[in-house]
Amino acid sequence: MITETQELIVFHAVVKHASYVKAAEELALSASGVSRIVTRIEERLGVRLVQRTTRKLSLTEAGSVFYARTCQVLMDLAEAEAEVQETQLRPRGTLKMSASVVFGQLYVAPLLDQFLSRFPELSVELTLSNRFVDLVEEGLDLALRIGSLGDSRLVARRLCTNKRVLVASPSYLAKRGTPKTVEELRDHDCVIFTGFSKPREWKLNGPDGPVTVAVSGRVATNNVEVLTSTAKHGHGITVGATLSVAPALLSGELVRILSDFEFEPTAVFAVFPSSRQLSTKVRATVDFLVENLRDPPSWDRSLAGRVEGF
Repeated sequence: MITETQELIVFHAVVKHASYVKAAEELALSASGVSRIVTRIEERLGVRLVQRTTRKLSLTEAGSVFYARTCQVLMDLAEAEAEVQETQLRPRGTLKMSASVVFGQLYVAPLLDQFLSRFPELSVELTLSNRFVDLVEEGLDLALRIGSLGDSRLVARRLCTNKRVLVASPSYLAKRGTPKTVEELRDHDCVIFTGFSKPREWKLNGPDGPVTVAVSGRVATNNVEVLTSTAKHGHGITVGATLSVAPALLSGELVRILSDFEFEPTAVFAVFPSSRQLSTKVRATVDFLVENLRDPPSWDRSLAGRVEGF
C-alpha cells in the first residue's frame, strides 16, 4: 500500500520532470500508476494540482502552493532520517552496566577514561554488586559475568579466560608445609568455595588428566573476596581465580602451589538482553571490552615471569 509520504515523492517527481512517463521511469513505476497516485492526492484534497494537456503537464495555482509546502515536509523527513542514521552509527546516551565488585574495581574502572574518550557522547552508569542482577527486570544494558550462564533471555559474548589455581599464604605453608601432591590436600586446611556444585570435592586438571580430591576446612564461602582474604590471613589453601588473586600473588601475600594443576577454567562474558536490533551503544561497548579484555587477560600477563608458577 502506498503511503502519503510515498505519494508526495511521486508528486514531486512528476513536477520535476513535467511528465508522468519520466517520473515513472525514475521511480520504477508505470505511467498509469503514477497518474492514479496524483489523481488520488487530488481527490483527497478536493482540488486539481496538475493541469494536463496533450503536450505537457503544469501546476495549477493550488498545485504550486502544495508543492512549495511539501518540499519542506520532504526535506524535514530526509533530515530526520539522516539524524537517526547518524545516531545509529555514533554511540550516544547512557549505558547502564553492572559487574562484580572486585572485577569492576580492578579491571573495569581503569578502562573508563579510555572508554569515555573514545565515545564522547556516551555516559556510563556502572553498578558494582556481588548479588545476581536481573538485567531485564532492572533495565540494564549490559553486565560482565564470570562462569556459567543460564538465562536464555540473554546473549553472551566471551571476553577472556578465567584461570583458577591453588594458592595459600607463606605463613600457612611455613606452619603446615607445602603439599607436593594433590592427594596431600586431604590433610590440609582448605578455604571452601561453596559456588562449586560439589564444594568439598576439588577437581583439578594436571599433566596426566583430571584428578579429584576430597578437602575440608573451617571456612566456607561463596564470595571470592572472602576466599582471598581468609587465605591471606593464613587459614588454608584455596581456589584462586587469577583475576582476583593477582594483586596478592604479585605482592607475595599469596603464592601458587601445585603449579602443574589447575581447576577447569571458566570465562568472563559480556551479557546483554536478547534483541533483534542490538543498540549501537551496547554493540560499541562490547567491541571495546573484547578489544581490552582479550586472552591472555591483563591480570594473567602481569603474572607471567614475575610470579613463580606462571
